[in-house]
Amino acid sequence: MDQHKPSDQDKLVKSFEARFEVFAEKLLISQVSDRDSVLLGVQAMIERVFIKSAMKLAKNNVSKAAKLLGMNRNTLNRKLKGSD
Repeated sequence: MDQHKPSDQDKLVKSFEARFEVFAEKLLISQVSDRDSVLLGVQAMIERVFIKSAMKLAKNNVSKAAKLLGMNRNTLNRKLKGSD
């Protein structure tokens, strides 16, 4: 029987998920009205953080950053220009 041993990445994701769940609950409780788009705002924020981090790690090389993010270079360029 081959048991899956969690990788460091798996452990990191699990830790982040647990902490983020607490943050999500607090954010949802603080929602001002039903029209607030909490999820869309958080999704956009997470995307900005990941793009900024990938660009930093790739030393502003868009092709390398796109590869780190698992997206097409043209898509990343469009997101960097703010059209997405």
